[in-house]
Amino acid sequence: MKLRYVAVLVMLSLGVNNAALAQSSDTVPPKISGVQVSGVTDNAVTITWNTDENADSLVNYGLQPDYGILRTPGATLKAHSMTLNNLEPGRVYYFRVVSADAAGNQGISADYRVQTTGSSQTGTGQGNGQSPQTPEKIVEQINQIQNPQQLKQILNETVKAIQGISEDLTIVGPPTVIPETTTATIKWTTDRESSSEVVFSPTDKFDGTNYQYSQSSTGGNVTEHEIQLIGLTPYTDYSFKVKSTDSYSITGESRNFTFKTKASAPDIRNLRVVKVEENSATLAWDTTVPAKALVEYQDQTTGGQNSVGRPTLATTHQIRLADLTLGTRYVAFVTAENAGGDRVKSQPIQFVTVKDTAAPIISNVTNDSTIFPGGDSRIQTIVQWATDEAANCVMTYQEGVAGGTDAVSLTKDHPEFKTSHTEVIVDFAPGTVYQFWLECTDNAGNKAKSENFVLFTPIQEKNIIDLILENFQSTFGWVKNIGKPGG
Repeated sequence: MKLRYVAVLVMLSLGVNNAALAQSSDTVPPKISGVQVSGVTDNAVTITWNTDENADSLVNYGLQPDYGILRTPGATLKAHSMTLNNLEPGRVYYFRVVSADAAGNQGISADYRVQTTGSSQTGTGQGNGQSPQTPEKIVEQINQIQNPQQLKQILNETVKAIQGISEDLTIVGPPTVIPETTTATIKWTTDRESSSEVVFSPTDKFDGTNYQYSQSSTGGNVTEHEIQLIGLTPYTDYSFKVKSTDSYSITGESRNFTFKTKASAPDIRNLRVVKVEENSATLAWDTTVPAKALVEYQDQTTGGQNSVGRPTLATTHQIRLADLTLGTRYVAFVTAENAGGDRVKSQPIQFVTVKDTAAPIISNVTNDSTIFPGGDSRIQTIVQWATDEAANCVMTYQEGVAGGTDAVSLTKDHPEFKTSHTEVIVDFAPGTVYQFWLECTDNAGNKAKSENFVLFTPIQEKNIIDLILENFQSTFGWVKNIGKPGG
């Protein structure tokens, strides 16, 4: 018989009036832990538990749906103990504990079971003056039956009878979950030997009823269950419940629970010093998964320490260490942290600041041209690029790819040393090929020239009237004279 528990708690029984509740800002229920059963006798058991804040004590228990309630009012305890008296010997009781704090927030435990000592007083006599049949006599009668349909009917009725008199299979307490990156171990306990199954699904694909996957154990019926889920996605929320079925086909299952797999630990690769200058150095490295970046470095002369980092997740990293001292040896460590908070630290890397003789590094060169339609089509071209250090850059372009035309350099009245650069050109003609290149100079006078880049400006699309006239002109030569004197 399936046992359900309903906790009926009215406001007056909690000893909290409406005005006090309205003024309370406490909305967190007490956390229940350490539920223990002790002092089990024929007619009584003692239940103890703890809460993380002062709360009252209440136990729901019973053999039937019309359970009993035992309560100690007053939210004044963290260590709770209640003794259930007047129980029947040799019977299984189901219970859960409830504690509410002074604000009325309830903490409710999982379902538990306990069996009193002694022999059950529930009789099995026939009550009609006849001696009950022994199992041997029943088996003898069954062996005399030759009709398969009759035997199948007896089997079905026997299973129904077993299910009718057997206790529900109970999942004792909440399951234990040990998540890893791509696996998770689920453990739980049942009140009798039964099978082991876990149904689960990524939470974002779980509709509240249907689970996508199921994993079962082939190890036979047990009371201590353990299944390892495999093939999971790192750093992902999963929903699951456990199910167990005994040898009489009686099934028990938990409510839905959730867990989150661990994120993959990052691996730092290709750590290198990209550039060393008089008072700065640039480090670069890669990580196998998106990670945050942190560089810790130390002046080997003075012992002074400093750090610089970037909180965004990425797999390609480059960080510039500034305000260094010329002619000084430094040692640096890189730390990578994934989305789950797992950290790895690199081996040390050393460098010595020297006079800047390295030219700026030009990268991420892009161009985009837009045509503005009208009587005279106008082209606007935007060229963007970056340098690894502050630099003053000049863009030069010329028409065509084979040269032969004068080059035009876009110089500025005053040098602008920066790392992000943009030029806007409005002198390009539509439908024309141009080549351009960039020359950048840092504060130390080191110069760098980029490769030559090619761009093609767009051409204005003809409207429908132009297309119709061109079609007529190709068919009837006189169309070209329309609008001319004498045409």
